[in-house]
Amino acid sequence: MKDLIQKSLISLILVFVVIGIIAIYTRGHEALLAISPMGLINFILACIFFLLGVLLWILSWAYLIRKEANIPYSSLILVGFASLYGALTPIQLGTEALRSLTLKKRFSVPYSKSISASMIVKGTKFLILAVIFSLIILMFLSSTRLDSFAFFALLSGFLVIVLACLLFLLPLSKRIGLMISRFFNFLARDIPLFGYLSEFFYNYSYYLKTISVKSFLLILFLSFLSFIFEFLALRFAFISIEKDIGIFALLVLFSLVSVLERIPLLPRGIGAVEFIGFTYLNMVSRLEKVSRLTVSQIGAVLIIYDVVRLIIPTIISLIIAFILRIRVEEENNSKRKSFGIKTAIKDN
Repeated sequence: MKDLIQKSLISLILVFVVIGIIAIYTRGHEALLAISPMGLINFILACIFFLLGVLLWILSWAYLIRKEANIPYSSLILVGFASLYGALTPIQLGTEALRSLTLKKRFSVPYSKSISASMIVKGTKFLILAVIFSLIILMFLSSTRLDSFAFFALLSGFLVIVLACLLFLLPLSKRIGLMISRFFNFLARDIPLFGYLSEFFYNYSYYLKTISVKSFLLILFLSFLSFIFEFLALRFAFISIEKDIGIFALLVLFSLVSVLERIPLLPRGIGAVEFIGFTYLNMVSRLEKVSRLTVSQIGAVLIIYDVVRLIIPTIISLIIAFILRIRVEEENNSKRKSFGIKTAIKDN
């Protein structure tokens, strides 16, 4: 857990470095200093919308966990937010690891159950993202040429999404789930690590059978609402600098960011999101005279959205994680004192 905190803090420092580079290269700080009081309110709304999107994502996971353990929603929401800083890892796997470790330690929830719940939620979210990306980005790419870096960044992110959809949702068919388990079992002959994956997918295929169609559709609906709030956060990032690039252009940018965040080697796509986002917005600004953005304004909106999607959630998560750790230590100390008093009374 300490290792994840260190990695997340390093990634957070990297975010500040990228923001500094954007501010210097685009002079984005000039547009930020020109934000009006109403713009600050819209920035706060962008933060709230993004956090609401995160809350819906946590609630869908909590809904599945409560089917396995009688844990209050309030506790699960706190665990979810306290683990959010782990998202500053490649493919955001750190969050799932932290939630599973915490549930096992505090509520004795088996790893297989908590990870399975996370996989279903991620699977539905990736499914929605894959559909949106396919419909919107393909229309965009059909009329636009990308350089090799942008193309491979998008391709790698999209391949991660497709692979995640296949691994997370294909086991809804028990037969396919067991086939995946046997495949990993075959690989385990040479690489023992795959044995754990084989066992997991064996249990996961049976776990999915306990999820009703109604529950799956509810998770799908909550994931869709989560995307809507994240999209609104991006829209209000533009509104905060009093600019509007149009719904379709904004949907394209949102899809680009959502896919680039899943690049395997970069935590939350830090660097790639900003570079490709700047290239795209610069192109939109040249083509769409109505929604023309200055270089300074493009830099400002990229900085604002980095603060909204990365800095604010991570800082809130670290604060909640710190408070929960103090609370757990106080509970443990109280239990030790209580045990010591009982032992002393018994000895007397």
